[in-house]
Amino acid sequence: MIALKVKKDRQMKEKGIKRARRLATVFALSYLFLLLNLSMPASALADNQSESVDESIEMPDLIITAITPYHLWSEKHDIPAGDPWFNLRNYAEVRVSNNGTADADESFEVRLYADDEPIGSEAVEGLPAGRFTHVKFSEWVLEGEDPLSWTDTAEGAVCVYTDTSKVLKAVVDEEDEVLEADEANNEFTTEEQKVVWNGYMADEPLENYVHGDVEGGIIYTTGDGEYRSYISGDRGTDDTYYDIKYDLEIPGNTKLARLYIYYTWAKPSYKAPKIGVTLTTPSDDRYNLDMKKSYNDIKGDFGADIYAWGTYAYDITEYTKESGSYVVSVKNLNYGGDDSDFAEEYSFAPPAILVVYEDTTMPKREYWINEGADLLMGGGEERPYGGFLSLVECKNTATFEEDIDLSEVEEAVLGVVSIWGGNPASGWHSYLYFNDNELGMDMYDGYSGSCSEERGGISMSIGSNNAQVGLVPTDVTDDLERNDNMVIQGDDGDNMMPANAFLVITYKEEEGEEREGEEGKVTPTFPNITACSPVESIVNNTEGESRTFNISVNQTVDISWQINGTEVQTEEAVTEAVYTNTNAVAGTWNVSVIATNAITELYDLHTWIWNVTPTLTATPTAALNITTTPISTPTPVPTVTPKPTPALTPLSEEREVVAPEEEETPGFELVTSLFILILVAYLVRRR
Repeated sequence: MIALKVKKDRQMKEKGIKRARRLATVFALSYLFLLLNLSMPASALADNQSESVDESIEMPDLIITAITPYHLWSEKHDIPAGDPWFNLRNYAEVRVSNNGTADADESFEVRLYADDEPIGSEAVEGLPAGRFTHVKFSEWVLEGEDPLSWTDTAEGAVCVYTDTSKVLKAVVDEEDEVLEADEANNEFTTEEQKVVWNGYMADEPLENYVHGDVEGGIIYTTGDGEYRSYISGDRGTDDTYYDIKYDLEIPGNTKLARLYIYYTWAKPSYKAPKIGVTLTTPSDDRYNLDMKKSYNDIKGDFGADIYAWGTYAYDITEYTKESGSYVVSVKNLNYGGDDSDFAEEYSFAPPAILVVYEDTTMPKREYWINEGADLLMGGGEERPYGGFLSLVECKNTATFEEDIDLSEVEEAVLGVVSIWGGNPASGWHSYLYFNDNELGMDMYDGYSGSCSEERGGISMSIGSNNAQVGLVPTDVTDDLERNDNMVIQGDDGDNMMPANAFLVITYKEEEGEEREGEEGKVTPTFPNITACSPVESIVNNTEGESRTFNISVNQTVDISWQINGTEVQTEEAVTEAVYTNTNAVAGTWNVSVIATNAITELYDLHTWIWNVTPTLTATPTAALNITTTPISTPTPVPTVTPKPTPALTPLSEEREVVAPEEEETPGFELVTSLFILILVAYLVRRR
């Protein structure tokens, strides 16, 4: 009996120990879960509490119901007008409502974004329940990039259009400063409300093509050309050539010559024309021309008629050596639309020929030639189609850089060209400025009637009555500044495309200076290389091949052939000359020929760029056969390198916004703790 009792006591003791261990485990687990709940963030606890708030409690609920962006307020109709545009001043109204059952007594902020880029923030000093208010964002400017880019080819520009628009978004009480019935409905956005690019603003300044000095002047003419419309099926807009005749009287020698083709309304959208161009000289030589540079502009991605306009430029210096009748022939190389890189249809204004000539009987002059294409449409409320742009927003610029000694200036003449400039329509105007001085309103001549004017070294003419081109030559001597002179062509509803700007300054002659040709003296004339072969300025060969160069000159001259400035062959008293290299060496060579009059020492120069590529099985070859020593030679005319399009830089660097890590939101931790406690207690009791 005693042994049995001892055994029973031992069993009871073991059970007590086990029960104590279970109770210790229960208390430890309970303490652990209590610590977990106490360590939860206060914000998480608040969220958890808000979820359990009784819906019967009155609370505010702030929401945004509309964004109304606009470019200007129409005084005429007392309504907002125009979409918001990049790089221009804009406005927006955001409608905020309190849909809750209690007043929002605290102040809160309304923020406006374009995509994720902040535009502005405005404070609202509370909002009663059931009421709304309009929050205005005034005169904000959002920087944007031009959506149109392109690559030049010999036949035209291949354009690429990239959507750069940004969607507007408004957020109320973004920092959750107001305790609301619903914190998830504070943001409003819609795809229809965007900030977009408006190409009708002045966004393409005319670039400087060349700046130099000359004893001579400038000739600009559109010949007998007329405006060609694809709607009318005019020749030149289809696959048949349209011929334009130019009667050129070139005093002295041609220093440089340029051909411009001004196209309009290229379809489909975002495409530029593919144009075939030939030039026939007075000697009946015919040349196919390659485009050297293009300038293109487009309305922008809003409304209808999103079509490119632009200027194609061609170098015709080598083909414009004599006076007489020239013919330019133009046709559409993509008529029918087989090439998807280019426009199928387009219209164009009459092409223009520009010549800078040298004539020693004339005074010394300095000249600037700027070119480009900047489609404009101002007019404000009179031109809603253009986006309600003002005159201030549609002022194209062209800058003539370099310093000028004003004390030596005899005369300064400005010449400008604008396609569709001077359109005779009531209420639509254009303005011309020089160095911020207004020269006049509606000064363009030539839109619907021929015109011709010559002053201060510039001759400008339009030969037909339907050119739809406006030009202005005008004296700006009194407005000239010492450096960085600027011309502005402003559009106040005219809807034009500035394309050219010229400045010619005539300098005073020194006292007692007598120019050649005066007082009965015979004026010596420059030698003129009238023909050359190859006609192309850049020629190509493979290593080891033969290449022949030849020229013809209008008078007896001495000839010097040079390669990279080193003389390789000479000839005396000739009017024709030939140089042949029978063993081309790999590399790029400047082949120059200088024709010099032995009596007057006047000369003419022509240069080819000769590219020689290595053969596939290249073997060492002897150096180019140059046996004489280098001599000093005139510097060949430099080629003009297109300016790269600068990348747009934000006005201020954006700060990187690092999103805070999301905190875990408590949900069932407390319930879980209670459940485990009950479960453990049940198990203990069962034991």
